Amino acid sequence: MTEKHRNEAIAKALKRRIRKFSRIEKAFYGSIILTAITMAISIIYLQSRNLQVQQQITDLNSQITEVQTNYDNAKQEVNELSSRDRVEQIAQNAGLTSQQDNIKQVE
Repeated sequence: MTEKHRNEAIAKALKRRIRKFSRIEKAFYGSIILTAITMAISIIYLQSRNLQVQQQITDLNSQITEVQTNYDNAKQEVNELSSRDRVEQIAQNAGLTSQQDNIKQVE
């Protein structure tokens, strides 16, 4: 009997310690849990979106660098093609002569 009596005493002590929640408390704790889950999902989504945007920025920066390189190359080629030495050489190959009085420099 002592074992049974002891188990009943423990059960009563546990019942006194553990009380049932009211509807308001259940709603309050439920809303806290729901808010925590929503925030966790939102944080994961925002981090994923942030990584996507960073990847897009990296891609755009590499495209900008490539276009800038192409622009610089084209500009260099224009400078080479329009150099005075080249123009004079083409003129000499065509049988033209240079008249220093008629030369004007345009920038």
